[in-house]
Amino acid sequence: MNSYNLKNSIIVVTGAAGQLGQSIVNQALDCGACIAALDISMENLQTVASKNAWTENVFLHEIDITKEDSIKNAYEGTIKKFGRIDSVINNAGISVFDPWYDRADSDFDMVMNVNLKGTFLCIKQFLKYLIKSQNNGSIVNIASHYGIISPDPRIYTDCDRRNSEVYGATKAGIIQMTKYFSVNAIEDGASVRINSVAPGGILNEANPQGPEFQKLYSERCPMKRMANVDEMTGPILFLLSSDASYINGHTIVVDGGMSSW
Repeated sequence: MNSYNLKNSIIVVTGAAGQLGQSIVNQALDCGACIAALDISMENLQTVASKNAWTENVFLHEIDITKEDSIKNAYEGTIKKFGRIDSVINNAGISVFDPWYDRADSDFDMVMNVNLKGTFLCIKQFLKYLIKSQNNGSIVNIASHYGIISPDPRIYTDCDRRNSEVYGATKAGIIQMTKYFSVNAIEDGASVRINSVAPGGILNEANPQGPEFQKLYSERCPMKRMANVDEMTGPILFLLSSDASYINGHTIVVDGGMSSW
């Protein structure tokens, strides 16, 4: 648990039914926030909401971030429920894991559409809302350390979830998009801070990575272990808090130092 004061802050979280999304929602609630938990599957949202005992301070809404009308509907539903939106955490993302030489055009396009176009559309609609409403806001985009470094193929011995070229390219694009909008959104009239967090490898407790992968990844990482999911949430909520009031256009890399060598 962290101590950031987010009392009565209205935060939109995309990909809320996923591993990191659930951690974000739970810790933001502990900090006093109200959450619009968005995901592509309402069934999955309802399942995790029940598991996590999410209360009336959580608004569930289905969303397809590749469709602008779907984003508008989710934002309008959030505003109807809570009266406004203060922050958006663009957490939704996907990857593909087959070798690059077998990459289908449809798979490449799917990852680009969700990770890069979807993040852009969520930013676009929130900035238009901020300009129209004259409210202050903050955005945190979820990138990856694989937007900065390349996956080390030597550690994927017993793991079929080998990160792809298109995943890394989209996460690098999110880092650059963060920088772009941190300058241009303000120039165009939005009162907003836009930053990103680039996680390293997170241990999936529900479906653990292979033991050899965990061992080799840990040896490759200066801190000698994979991350726990909750270790990503603190930096994300910090960027939304008043403690980060002069941080804009920055990417916090949370990878145990793996990208430092």
